[in-house]
Amino acid sequence: MVPHRMVLLIVGLAGAGVSGREVVNFDFGWRHMLGNSPSPPLRPCGSFETGFNWGTGGSSHKVADAAACCASCASNFACQCWDFNPSTSMCYTKQNCSTKVAADRVTGKFPPPPPSPPPPENPPQSAAGFDDASWEQVNAPHDMLIAQPYSPDNTEKMAFIARNVGWYRKHFSLPSEWQGQSVYLYFEGVFHETTVWLNGQKIAFHDAGYTSWWLRLDNVPGVKYGTEGNVLAAYVNASTGTGWWYEGGGLIRHVQLVAMDPVHIEPFGSWVHTNGSTFVTETTVENHGTAAASVAVKATVSESATGAVRATVTSNPVNVPAGVASSVVVLPVTWHDVPVQMWSVQTPNLYTVTFEVVSGTTVFDSLNITTGVRDVRFDADKGLFINEQRIKMRGFCDHSNFGGVGGAVPDRLQLYRAQALRAVGGNAWRMAHNPPSLSRLDYMDALGMLALDENRDYGGNRGQGGITDESVSDELVDMADMVRRDRSHPSVIWWSFCNEVGCNNESAAQAFREVAKLWDPTRAVTQNHHGTALSTDYLDVQGFSHKRTSDFVSFHASNPTKPMAATECCSCMSQRGIDQDFCPKPADGGCGGCKDPGTCPVFYNNNIGECTSTQVIESDSLDYVSGTFVWSGFDYLGEARGWPQNTKCRGTVADVAGFTKETAYWIKSVWQANISKSDPGRPLGAPAGFSGPDSDWTVFILESWVAPPSGTNRTINVYSNCPTIRLELNGKVVGTQSIPYFGMATFSVTFAEGALTAVGLDGAGAAVANYTIATVGAAAAVQLTLDAPAAHTGTGSALVADGEDTAMLRATIVDAKGAMVPGASQNMTFKIVSGPGIVWATHNGDPANDSPSLAPWTPAYHGLARAFVRSTSDHSTTPEHRRRLLQIDLDSNVHVAPPSSLADPDPIVVEVTVEGGLTAQVTIPVTASSDQLPFAVALREGASK
Repeated sequence: MVPHRMVLLIVGLAGAGVSGREVVNFDFGWRHMLGNSPSPPLRPCGSFETGFNWGTGGSSHKVADAAACCASCASNFACQCWDFNPSTSMCYTKQNCSTKVAADRVTGKFPPPPPSPPPPENPPQSAAGFDDASWEQVNAPHDMLIAQPYSPDNTEKMAFIARNVGWYRKHFSLPSEWQGQSVYLYFEGVFHETTVWLNGQKIAFHDAGYTSWWLRLDNVPGVKYGTEGNVLAAYVNASTGTGWWYEGGGLIRHVQLVAMDPVHIEPFGSWVHTNGSTFVTETTVENHGTAAASVAVKATVSESATGAVRATVTSNPVNVPAGVASSVVVLPVTWHDVPVQMWSVQTPNLYTVTFEVVSGTTVFDSLNITTGVRDVRFDADKGLFINEQRIKMRGFCDHSNFGGVGGAVPDRLQLYRAQALRAVGGNAWRMAHNPPSLSRLDYMDALGMLALDENRDYGGNRGQGGITDESVSDELVDMADMVRRDRSHPSVIWWSFCNEVGCNNESAAQAFREVAKLWDPTRAVTQNHHGTALSTDYLDVQGFSHKRTSDFVSFHASNPTKPMAATECCSCMSQRGIDQDFCPKPADGGCGGCKDPGTCPVFYNNNIGECTSTQVIESDSLDYVSGTFVWSGFDYLGEARGWPQNTKCRGTVADVAGFTKETAYWIKSVWQANISKSDPGRPLGAPAGFSGPDSDWTVFILESWVAPPSGTNRTINVYSNCPTIRLELNGKVVGTQSIPYFGMATFSVTFAEGALTAVGLDGAGAAVANYTIATVGAAAAVQLTLDAPAAHTGTGSALVADGEDTAMLRATIVDAKGAMVPGASQNMTFKIVSGPGIVWATHNGDPANDSPSLAPWTPAYHGLARAFVRSTSDHSTTPEHRRRLLQIDLDSNVHVAPPSSLADPDPIVVEVTVEGGLTAQVTIPVTASSDQLPFAVALREGASK
């Protein structure tokens, strides 16, 4: 037997911690004040011009009149001009406004907005002695904007929530034994522009809201150790942004405090990639000391699931001068015992590589990186191959916000989102349109999902869809930061430079390619935009946004050696729970053309199966298109279509609160049930709690069985991959229809109370699946259940008491038989009865929900409401870590159990009260075991396949 070999390239780059590298959670106990500088007021429209048309391109939607069109442009500061077509009622809002032509339009143009104001130099809030005792106490991740009310005075792009500025202050001490070490703060993401002071001294400015960054503290004059406290102040300017969706603001991701030896691995300096079945590792060591150091780098490879060590290698000693990186060493490693286990969609085998900077028996620094071994190849004729198996990407695009919590999406919720996509057959996820939270990629690694990791800003400070102060050179740094942070993730198989309008500056493509390849020569690069050869020539894979079959065919004919993918498709709006009979004419302004703001909470119906199928098949049917990414998996806050709608309704799997939408069953019928389990791109073992069990057959009735709004007949739509559907009412056959490939069945049925059943028949006419709906009675009870952590959603079985783990609760209004009551909208109030938790946020999935996001109450929407409960105590981290927290955090609102405590905390009991008196309780299991952390759960979920 030929031994399996693994090559390790140990380069000088930096990264991790001492034999004693210490990583301390820095999320707790921030004092916060939201500023008083909200978004600029809407620009006045002034006079209109008739008979002309300013600008070209842009986005379009229907409005009532020219005034409404102007108001739409005025509310979006990226919009510079607009025109209204009176004959079609179409409004066009644009950024490219350099031309003006004669046309039968009403038009107008705005001057460009002023640049964002510079951050203050030394305001009172930055001073160490500033009194912040009256400020709110918050924990990261924290979205400071989501606490604000929805208002029609704000832009629909930001969900009618004001952009704003805010302050954060953290009181902390540094252990005296850390003197002489290198001490960093690690910010995973702060949106948007951040200025930082330590003890009143300005020490940093970071102007990218989605990239992760390190901030060194030990070299700051006046930093204090021991019992003397320090104050870190951060001014976050989220009054601007480049997104046309809700981006949130503030400490939206985790913060850590890291101490390491002066001789250590450079931040983002270690990574692991693979070449077939071999590992290649790269590490850069840096020296903050005053004298040169002779050190070696040791790499140990173990199985992530079992901990079994598979290989160990140590480099020859290298001399690291003070302040200078080390040289490159190449070492072969041989495995004799077991073969390397490859990473794939169906077998996401992971390894942990432990890097140590050593000298003899002394360990200066150590760092763990989790990775996987896989071979990725894009082919111009056959699409994507992983480990030489052809994979069709069946994916989704999603933003980084969620109902209730805004931009501060908790880790367990990211696992819930990933599992929801897998449950309908999704194997790929595009990080739209920015670098994601790390947990999102971690779970994709563990579950076997394919990630398209996307840079945010690309073409300079204009043309992104919003405003940024960054230049192209700044944005190249952002691209490098994303690549260096995420390049060890096996789920990340390619990088995206930009999205749509942000790609218009095609001259930047060459530079972005060079930066990506500098830091990671192993992955393909793409962009979600088909421009000209000026950009296409620098792409490994051409991405397309919302294109037709003819576009793919034409491109393939003229570029026969260039692989391609539908990196974004599908423009279909839907609204959970709205049957077609109750909204036969969907419209942005309100179903049926309703134009009275505030009285039109219904915009769309729940049937977009045909809309989705006709667009997905445009790319899905072509062998040489590597995959299709549906926009989007979930509804999301912002990019709305007029007050009171604050949510974009393009989610095909779930609404903005994570409740399954009807279209999920159409996708499941073609992307899961219709795909053989032997297909290497088909997810296996997906949880059943979202859209039913993993089965060869899907049958689903969209509607609820209630009386029609008029007349005697109900329209009944059935999603299925069965060749034939037989419909039965109270046991009597009322219709039979054949279903074409990618199709659905539609019946008109005379309404009568009782049970309506769709029976799926196979090709031989045998019944293989069925789905029943029934007439529902009046509200009789409320059920309170857990959606996460929960086994039925693949998200674990207990909440971890780490001070920030978050549970997702589902409240359902039901009749006497336990069936959900369609249309139920009573107010629901949640409270903690006992246990270490708080009601963090609520939502109901309604795209026009204007209830306060952080209130403990929300009305039901079609019988459902969601509450997020956050842990308020840390019993689960190691005793040493808890000792450090008690030593470092001087103003924390999280209870940290004594280091000697080993007991599990009490469970959390939550109660919901429905308007009218109905109540229910649920007990959230709570554990101190790290085995229930979301990543550990994801590892088991991936391994169980």
